Amino acid sequence: MESSRLSVTRSTTAEGITVLALCGEIDFTTGTEVQRALLGSDGAATARTVVELSQVTFMDSSGINALIGAHHAATARRGWVRVAAPSPSILRVLRIVGLDTVITCYPTLQQALSVDTRDNRTAAGQDRTEDPGGHPAADPGRDRPEHSDHDRPRDTAGDGPAAGPAGG
Repeated sequence: MESSRLSVTRSTTAEGITVLALCGEIDFTTGTEVQRALLGSDGAATARTVVELSQVTFMDSSGINALIGAHHAATARRGWVRVAAPSPSILRVLRIVGLDTVITCYPTLQQALSVDTRDNRTAAGQDRTEDPGGHPAADPGRDRPEHSDHDRPRDTAGDGPAAGPAGG
């Protein structure tokens, strides 16, 4: 499958794992194409799919939704979806929305394919949630803004709420 802004290459390993290599931008105009590649025309995902994202330059909620849909369809078949080799900017998007806590992200395609499906650990025995720098990939708090009482304007006079920046 190929549009002017996205190409999708589909292959199957000897172990029966579907590999989708995406290249380009995943957005409102290409999201349906990604969803169709992940789910097929009948809406049924393959039981085991690795989505290779190293050549994806942009992804909005259309890509997130396609991955979530594929995850639900695969788990309904007792399978899984994995993400392989996302660029730092794409991995950041996946972390911000918390998708990396639902769909495991691997630094390389080889690592995503070499995971023992019985215990979700790589053949080398590494934890499945490491990024290329060895940091946990499934850190739901990473890249999310932290809010505390220290961030709010304070009433220093003690006679009511603090005035906002618009003079209110």
